[in-house]
Amino acid sequence: MRNLSVLLLSVAVLAASGPAWAQRVDQLPAARGQVLHAPAAVAARPSLLQTPQATQTPPLAGLSDGIAIIVNETPITVADVRNRINLSVLSSGLPNAPEVRQNISVQVVRALINEQLQIQESDKLGISVTEQEIDEALKRIAVDNKIPGGDMSGFLRASGIPPVTLRQQIKATLAWNKYIMRTLRPRVDIGEDEIDEAASRMRANAGRQEFLLSEIYLPVDKPEEEGQVHELAEKLADQLKHGAVFGAIARQFSQSAGAGTGGDMGWIQSGQLEPELDKVMQTLQAGEIAGPVRSASGYTILGVREKRTVAMGDVKELSVTLQQAFHPYSSSDDKEALLREANKIRQDITSCDRLSEQLPSRYPGWRWQDLGEVKLDTAPSWLAQKVENISEGHASEAMATGKGALMLFVCGRSMPENIDRNAIRTAIGTERLELLARRQIRDLRRDAFVDVRLKAVP
Repeated sequence: MRNLSVLLLSVAVLAASGPAWAQRVDQLPAARGQVLHAPAAVAARPSLLQTPQATQTPPLAGLSDGIAIIVNETPITVADVRNRINLSVLSSGLPNAPEVRQNISVQVVRALINEQLQIQESDKLGISVTEQEIDEALKRIAVDNKIPGGDMSGFLRASGIPPVTLRQQIKATLAWNKYIMRTLRPRVDIGEDEIDEAASRMRANAGRQEFLLSEIYLPVDKPEEEGQVHELAEKLADQLKHGAVFGAIARQFSQSAGAGTGGDMGWIQSGQLEPELDKVMQTLQAGEIAGPVRSASGYTILGVREKRTVAMGDVKELSVTLQQAFHPYSSSDDKEALLREANKIRQDITSCDRLSEQLPSRYPGWRWQDLGEVKLDTAPSWLAQKVENISEGHASEAMATGKGALMLFVCGRSMPENIDRNAIRTAIGTERLELLARRQIRDLRRDAFVDVRLKAVP
């Protein structure tokens, strides 16, 4: 679940992800009260932004600098679109080629429209963003990316990009976060029963893995956008796997609510994502990137910043109650056939209830044994690895030992509890708030007058 303090601290953490390393996902700062453990040794870290020469603007072939888009009577010029495309190319490290600019343009136009709607709604409520707030965000970006002299504006000018392009993007992000906290946050009310239910799920998942995720989400609103969005997603994923910074690309391209904080999703457990994403997530190790993955509404690129074991207390105190199924080899046994039968048992029996009776009666030759409670911190490493992510009532994969075939059933988990109910409340609230924010921008787009006049990619 996401952490609400990420949104509460959005002004401070805007563009605050660290630089990248090859095939790794950049870190985000820890949310309030949350400790993030950085991956092991990180080599020399390149800058988020590439060299200024990477995005020199190509000839415009006579394209005028007139109005490209109108959003509720507010114009967005061709120059605005061109400069934003250039900023996206600079941030992502993608080649500045016509076909790349074509692919990028779809997301750039969408982002510019959304940002204008966000600013307009914020203005209606008298929400403002000061120049000082924008300056502080620019300084943070410059420091994090080792810009010489900390002069972000100078760096952008040297790249042929007016600093106002990035300043306007920052302004929209900060204004929208303030809008969310003023208008949507009061609508989020978390009951004690919801916290109890979440705590119960945590107990059931104790000892299993959860993932600190970042995402880049590219929606597909119309069938005719499918090919173009997929091609862009493929190119972005390729850049990430070759060292581009996840947070930088997320801020420029992602349409998720967490785009302003580098695509941060917070700690996610199995079952919290759409099935297509959940399946991919569970195959990833810390620092790995996967995707694009097609879901019902678009394409998602996932990055795992860290993995940890779900714990209700000190993970070193985690114990599991184990029962064993064992079949010794005999001269007449086919070992492969025996392992196949073991896998059938694994699929057939999904409860420890009456396992001592079910096993020998339904599968003669198999012996049952109660192993009792085993503390994983002191158990053999092979055993801990086999059972740490298995749900209660289920068995490990069949193992061939020197004497026979073996399976371990996990029949219970226990750990001294240390439940932080405020943290649970925050996580539930943030996830609900993100859904409200997505619906709000969708509704604003639906009700707005939007006239896209751009006929060629600048």
